[in-house]
Order: sequence, then structure tokens, then C-alpha cells
Amino acid sequence: MTVELSGGQVALLFLVMMRCTGLVIAAPLFGHHAIPALVKFGLAAALTVALATPAGASAGTTPLLLAAPVELIIGLSLGFILSLGFEAFELAGRVVSIQLGLSLGSVFSPTQEEGSTAIDPFFSVLAGLLFLAMNLHLAVVQALAHSFAVYPVGGGWPVDLALTGAQTISLALELGVRVALPIALVLLLVELSVALLARAIPQINVFILGLPLKMLVGFAVLAMAMPAMISGAQAIYRFVFQAASGGAVTT
Repeated sequence: MTVELSGGQVALLFLVMMRCTGLVIAAPLFGHHAIPALVKFGLAAALTVALATPAGASAGTTPLLLAAPVELIIGLSLGFILSLGFEAFELAGRVVSIQLGLSLGSVFSPTQEEGSTAIDPFFSVLAGLLFLAMNLHLAVVQALAHSFAVYPVGGGWPVDLALTGAQTISLALELGVRVALPIALVLLLVELSVALLARAIPQINVFILGLPLKMLVGFAVLAMAMPAMISGAQAIYRFVFQAASGGAVTT
């Protein structure tokens, strides 16, 4: 069994492959460093074969040498925008851990390749499980397929994509802080209470009493607020995927 491809079809497959490769490299879960490069290449090739026909329906006329890097950057940009949901939720976890005082015992995390606290991996795993539970791994493929209709292959650099990415970054991080803000506020009130207690009774060692009390109250509040945090993370994911699919970027 043989398949004959013309020069135009080969160029189209190459451009679609560039965009799919960029998305696989940067998209959440798909681009995780624990996934072998060969598996990523196979996934990008499978997406190319599946999406080449609809992508060719609206292909542009930009020369191949100019269109190839543009397609790669478009794929990377889409993957980066989709990964902002993860970043926002992990930012919420980082804010909570700092308020709990766990940043004092930060260690190097081999998964994030940076310093992390004891509960940072918990938020990372929770973000991944929530991502899969909402079937967003399928929504990543849908967003990629939709991008070929919004940004045609070989159609040049989409001017509005950079603006969408910038708006999404700022608003997604703002939503992440909003998710962690109630818990951070409670912990701030605990610190103020300990400070007032130390002011009223100077004999109390505030350093010995304050940190364990703040951690005890913090973990209790975190357990009670977990359903609200998950609901907030779902809202962030929906916002990010709406923005990546060409929806309006609003709070």
C-alpha cells in the first residue's frame, strides 16, 4: 500500500506538524518532562494526521520558510496559554504555603526544578487530577483543532494571539490569587491575634507559639476550604480554555 503526496501536501503536513509539535511541547500534561520525547513526537504525528485535512481547508499562502517558525510559535503560544490554569492553581498553593510558614523549610523539587514547600506537590497533583477529571486533555485537542479555523496554516502571524496571551496571563494569575485570598486572610488574622496576645502577655514566647498555631489553624481552614478551592480551579480552567479557543478574555 502506497500513498502519493504532492509538494503542496507535504508542505501542509510539515506546517501542521510544526504547530502540533509546539502545542505538545508546551501544553499541560502533554509536555511534562517525565514523558519521553519519542512519545511526544508520536503524539504530535498522530495529531498531524488527524488534523491535516481540516487544516488544509483554510490554508494561507505564506512561503514555507517563513510559515514554519510562525506555526511553531503559534503551537507553543496555545500550549502556554492552556498551561496557565496549572500555573494559577499552583500559585494559589504557593501563596497558602507561604502564609502557613512552610517556605522556611523549602527544598528543591525535582518535578518543578525549583524550590518548593511540603504542600506544593499536593497542589500540583490535585491540579493534574482535576485536569483529567474535567476531560481537559480532550479539550486541548479540541482547542488545537479550533485554532486551525481561527489561525489558518500559513496565514502569517496572528496579531491578536499575543494580546490574548498577555491578557490571559494577567487575569489567570489574578484568579489564582483570588482563590488563595480567603485562606491567606484567615492566617493573617491568626498572626494578628498572636501579636495581640504577645502584647497583652509579654511572658509568652511568640515565636514558639505563633508558628505551630498558625499551621494548625491553616491546615484546618485549608481542609474546610478545599471544595471552594477546587471550584475556583475549575473556573480558572474554563476561563483559560475559553481564552485559548478564541473566547472573550474577561474576569
